[in-house]
Amino acid sequence: MRLKQPFILLLTGMLSATGASLAAAQNLYKYRNHEGVTVISSNMPSEFVHLGYSILDRNGRIVETIPPVMTRDQKNQLEHLKSRKVQQEHEAELDQELLFLYGTPDEIYGAMNRKLDELDQKVREMHNLEVILAKNIDDKRLQIKKAGDKAPEYLHEELENLKDQKETYGDRAATYNREKSLLKKQYTASAERLRKLLRQKNLKDIEVVSREQLIGQWRIREDVAMDWNLDASGSFDSFFQQLGTHASEKSFGTWQLSNNRIILLINRKQQKDAIGDEESRRVSQEKQIQVLKATDSELQLLMDGKAINLFRS
Repeated sequence: MRLKQPFILLLTGMLSATGASLAAAQNLYKYRNHEGVTVISSNMPSEFVHLGYSILDRNGRIVETIPPVMTRDQKNQLEHLKSRKVQQEHEAELDQELLFLYGTPDEIYGAMNRKLDELDQKVREMHNLEVILAKNIDDKRLQIKKAGDKAPEYLHEELENLKDQKETYGDRAATYNREKSLLKKQYTASAERLRKLLRQKNLKDIEVVSREQLIGQWRIREDVAMDWNLDASGSFDSFFQQLGTHASEKSFGTWQLSNNRIILLINRKQQKDAIGDEESRRVSQEKQIQVLKATDSELQLLMDGKAINLFRS
């Protein structure tokens, strides 16, 4: 018996729909319940949808992952992170502009002083005009006084106009002074920022120091007496004394090198006061010291914000 074409199309559609339903039925859902237990099921309970879930095929492979619905706090946190990222990008652009425009902080202070001079000149001009107007106001008042009741109205109007002009010049002088104060803050902040950027840039340009270069005994005798002994085994001991005093300090512990930074892990200290009394105690301290340069005979360090040179003893 020959089937008609519409019936064939209907049958094909029904088979396709049945196949799709069977395929959908073979999908599994992976989610966590309220107790935090992972569940794999052929159906997805609506009460857990907001917690997020994964759709698996019949072989257990993840087909799609539905993320959890964000809470209000999470949304606010995400917006904060986006805002912070935009701010960081803006700050990076300003940093690049600073490095492009100026080579040193002194150049920024030079530009600031030139602008301050310009504003000072404008303030002086306003004050000079105020002085001239003050004299004109006194002259106008004298004219009105001499005329008495017969003083024409236009003299009073001229007096008021002179007062208004003088007040305007005073306001402009005050505005220029506020600009000076704001300019100082902005340029000083820019100079300090450039100083920090240049310091970071210089640190990045430092030649990498190896651990072997640091092993040994180092010392300095300037305004302080300082001795270091960095042992190959990873232990260290150090001595520090401010010259001209009897007080001193010895430290003991271990050391390591990370990104051109010497990290001292201090576990014991011996301290002697000015009269010679000595105290030994256990501590747990960490001290990080930036190595700027290392040669066979000299170490250039940045310690507590101060540059120090140690020499091999």
